[in-house]
Amino acid sequence: MNKLTIGSKIRGFEIFNPSGEGIPLDFSLQTNGIKYFEDITDTSTHLQIGILDVLGRYNRLPVRSGNKMVIEIESNGEIIKQEMKISNVMDYISSAKREMYTIVCEPQTAFDNHTTRITRKFTGNISDNIKTIVEEMGGNMVRTDPSTNTYSFCGGYRRPLFACTWLAKKCVNAKNEMSANKGSAGFFFFQTQDGHVLLDVNKEFEGKNKDNVVNYEYKIGKSTLDPSNYFTLSATPVVQNNHNVLQQLSVGHYKTANWFYDITTRKVQFAEYSYRDSDSEMKKSAVERIIPKGIDDNYSRILLQTVDNGVLTADGKVESKSEESYFRQAQATTRYSSLFSQITKIVVPINLTLRAGQVIYLKLPEINSTRTTGPQSGLYLISKLCHQFGGDKDYTGLELVRDSYQELT
Repeated sequence: MNKLTIGSKIRGFEIFNPSGEGIPLDFSLQTNGIKYFEDITDTSTHLQIGILDVLGRYNRLPVRSGNKMVIEIESNGEIIKQEMKISNVMDYISSAKREMYTIVCEPQTAFDNHTTRITRKFTGNISDNIKTIVEEMGGNMVRTDPSTNTYSFCGGYRRPLFACTWLAKKCVNAKNEMSANKGSAGFFFFQTQDGHVLLDVNKEFEGKNKDNVVNYEYKIGKSTLDPSNYFTLSATPVVQNNHNVLQQLSVGHYKTANWFYDITTRKVQFAEYSYRDSDSEMKKSAVERIIPKGIDDNYSRILLQTVDNGVLTADGKVESKSEESYFRQAQATTRYSSLFSQITKIVVPINLTLRAGQVIYLKLPEINSTRTTGPQSGLYLISKLCHQFGGDKDYTGLELVRDSYQELT
């Protein structure tokens, strides 16, 4: 393995004129900080690029919202190349010898999402339908984790990417054992630098351990300017959220009373959903089970909803079962609440191999000890990612989430 280095190189950064014709102008020597963002709750990636312009190109090109741009950055043999459009130009400051401004860029699918609508009926497997919707609008699905369940729906002139997020919440992984209480509901639909992803959290955690994922360790007093400390945290980790019980009670995390009205049969369904009952169906970052004693004796939230069984078949029948529908709706809410119960933010040397939705292993020392096998260490899912280029050093900022602690050894 080649020796890892700290830093990156801008191989190219070009902005085209508003018509998209002619020769683009090279801005690679005029950047003033670059930030690239991914988020498992966002259907689009984003770029923010600061520009320090001493040649008057802002009005000469001109640089405007809607212009096409292409940027390519390399670090340790990994390359991030993005072809986007400028969605906003902000913070413009002009002086006698220079112009400073920031451009915000989005991929073409972010624009197409607002100019395209779903107009036809879809039936069959949900994950297959999500892939079809993305590809029909010109997007690229790089990962589609299969769902077990089916769902029929009419487009209803929905925006395609927003519809995919809506459908991802209905996806269930039950390993071909579909029933009212088998499997785990709630997938994520988002975009990385490679393309769009439909992520099954259970599948992402399955089989993962510190030996087969990227490891990062917090070492006090170690400089990450030294390439030998490439997989060392650059700053003290910050725990933003740590099992906020009151917040989880407010969303009905542990137990909910579900009152559903079935518009097809015109009947009301009553059911209690308990996190304890479906806990075994959810793959977690560790084996610990965080259910405070007595907290789920009574429900903390009442959900009044309609049963979402999708559209009727051609002969006027309902294919999905009502008891499965309301169970899945409640379970998906708990899945998301559980996953985000612990949020930790870290900063590491720039690493272009990382992606949102990826599992990593974090080694944090125990109190009054240098051991890194304590409860705070363990598997984490990258929920947000920010690559920052420029300044005195290049960094990758990560927001990590997990639902349980590692067992104390």
